[in-house]
Amino acid sequence: MDRQQPFFKGILGFTRQSSEMLSRDAEESIYRWWWEFMRLSPVFWYARTYEIDPIDPQIAETYKLVGDLSYPYFNQWWHMTGVNIFAEETRPAKVAKLDLFNLDKHSFIEKGLYLEIPLTIRKETILKQVKKLLNEYHDGRGLDLAATTTAQLKLHTKRYRLRVIEIEFWVLLYRMLYPNIENWRIGDRLQLSPHLKLRDMDRKGEPRLFDGLSSLTGRYLYKGKFTLNNLLFGKFPNGTASKLDESFMPFGKEHHQAYLDATKLSGSEEKSEYHLWLIDQYASRLKHEVIRRNRLEENYRKPLSMTWRRMPAFVAGESDLV
Repeated sequence: MDRQQPFFKGILGFTRQSSEMLSRDAEESIYRWWWEFMRLSPVFWYARTYEIDPIDPQIAETYKLVGDLSYPYFNQWWHMTGVNIFAEETRPAKVAKLDLFNLDKHSFIEKGLYLEIPLTIRKETILKQVKKLLNEYHDGRGLDLAATTTAQLKLHTKRYRLRVIEIEFWVLLYRMLYPNIENWRIGDRLQLSPHLKLRDMDRKGEPRLFDGLSSLTGRYLYKGKFTLNNLLFGKFPNGTASKLDESFMPFGKEHHQAYLDATKLSGSEEKSEYHLWLIDQYASRLKHEVIRRNRLEENYRKPLSMTWRRMPAFVAGESDLV
């Protein structure tokens, strides 16, 4: 493969003129959110922090492939690891003209449709007939492009919505940072339903609205948890149900209790090492995401403004005043 012009199934278009352009476009692609979820993984964090490999072969292989996730910026990780593990080993096949005089030298592709096109009829007629044949032999929307990948780390599917995956990430991160906050408040802070103005409402008077936002947030939360579980096995994006029960011991029985203690998420003052790492890495990011989604930037920037003073309690769900 031409290493100067790699091809990625998760980035729209084909090649970029420079590694900087490629990195910029990758940051706006599915690969950015793959990296974001991988960094959140308590399994990968524990493996990296305590230098212990997971015992499941598939998880261990994924962990080995994704490299050093300690870097806080996507671009750093992309240049060191992402650009290599997501690149396709072979480029997509192209429509080609057959050389009738050298058919013995032509490399026929494994799955192709070969046509004879008369050039003595109208182009519109040709295109109509070709389209009809393609509809007959091509899988159309049923074609699983992800299944044709040759990358080291393969997309589970190309049928995803980046916005949905992004929301799953923020909802999951919110719950991990603040284990005791109510679901509706996560949905409110992240403005999942901007038309709902629940902060000044009496919950007893409008239970349906609060329950609706709680359910919506909960669906994103469950999907985010499943996505986090599935990526351990190299399957992303994949939000299908995958609950890891009590029998799941990623580092074996010998290290399991230590793993649980180190990665426990609690709303109490005594926090685990992993929880403290999350706070250090993400608390400020989450706060500014809440500020952005609520369009509070201008008020927050004012020195010692009311918004600035209220923001910590507002993000934590301890107060609805902002």
